[in-house]
Amino acid sequence: MSKAVKTTSPKAAVTKAAQKQPADRLAPFAGSQSPAHNNVLLNRALQTGWVLNKDGDGEKEAAEAIMVQMAAFAPKDAVEGMIAAQAVALHNASMECFRRAMLREQPADIASRMRRDGANLARSMVEMTEALERRRGKGPQVVRVERVVVQEGGQAIVGNVNPKDDSR
Repeated sequence: MSKAVKTTSPKAAVTKAAQKQPADRLAPFAGSQSPAHNNVLLNRALQTGWVLNKDGDGEKEAAEAIMVQMAAFAPKDAVEGMIAAQAVALHNASMECFRRAMLREQPADIASRMRRDGANLARSMVEMTEALERRRGKGPQVVRVERVVVQEGGQAIVGNVNPKDDSR
């Protein structure tokens, strides 16, 4: 008498194994439930941090700061995590440019360029945060009217219209 052997496809086995996994502990920083994605993204974000000396002093503090910065965005998915990582990298790069611009021995032309580069990076960081807000549906809503037709006998108002306040 032979016993029937139950087989599962590799994809089903992977899915079942993934369901048994606890939520990834790096998800609050990178937004995904994929440990591989979160690990790679967080490591890349950490590599954008600047450590002041070659001995690695301040490396732990820099890593903790970047993790706090990533968590502050509270990414809900992998795309939001990527936007957060880019924004953090842009912020840290802009701050480094501003720091270098203030070095006493920095030539004036280099200091000026550093301030300009820092400002450009800071603007890009703001654009990344605005992109995240738009993605989350919190961005400004714009209604643009292309064409208005007023039929004979009709009236049109051009400008801001506020509802009448009868409480006065």
